[in-house]
Amino acid sequence: MGQRTKWGNCSSRRNLSFNWRLILTPDFVLRYLVTHEVVHLAIPDHSAKFWLTVQSLCPETEKAKQWLSRHHAQITMDLGSVFAPECSMENEGRF
Repeated sequence: MGQRTKWGNCSSRRNLSFNWRLILTPDFVLRYLVTHEVVHLAIPDHSAKFWLTVQSLCPETEKAKQWLSRHHAQITMDLGSVFAPECSMENEGRF
């Protein structure tokens, strides 16, 4: 099952993992998400202290969150729709 909206995770074992779709985002979005998860190593919740720390380490936090909100649909699209069967060479009689 592919991730849809969970961009990153900091596990209870302190392992950080990230959604593969982040390769489709600009660098400032990636920096924000990595910062977000790294801060969870020190502050496990989304308290005011957490957000102040993220913002202090990543001044583009709001810009990145807005970018993700605006582009969510494009970067979470079903790849099956990109490689639709009706577009394959097999259906054109080439194979």
